[in-house]
Amino acid sequence: MVMKARIAFYRYNKKWVNASISVWTWPFNMFTPGYSHAEIGFKLGESWHYFSSTNRDGSKGTRWIEERKLFKHRDRWDVYEIKIKSRAEIKDRIGGILECPYDWAGIGGFVTPFGLLNSKKKWYCSEACYYVLTGIWKKRISPRRFYSYIKKNYSYMRKVL
Repeated sequence: MVMKARIAFYRYNKKWVNASISVWTWPFNMFTPGYSHAEIGFKLGESWHYFSSTNRDGSKGTRWIEERKLFKHRDRWDVYEIKIKSRAEIKDRIGGILECPYDWAGIGGFVTPFGLLNSKKKWYCSEACYYVLTGIWKKRISPRRFYSYIKKNYSYMRKVL
């Protein structure tokens, strides 16, 4: 069975942390949009809910958020729809990392050789989204690199916002 998922990328880089992430990951992903955050969304009932890891809006790690709360500033987001195989594993993967702390040291792993600071017990946004989608824990996957992965590996990628 095939189902739709949404991948949301934050592209507002007027805050120093967003600009830093976007600029720092640019040399490795030159031809990608300047994204600094990623979310993965699924339709639950009548509305879309998104999963990721963040330290904003009172969150301190991995969490679910309703679409209406996430997109307070819709003009700052690019949202793409992809088709995925419906699997119980996705639900299990999310359950396995839900409410895990934010991985500040993992963000620091972008400046260390081989991402030495990443932890499998803590998560940052694109790392959590990539894991939910693939079942593979991958070090140093920035929102820009996650976008490249989606673009390369999903033949159906339609911009919805």
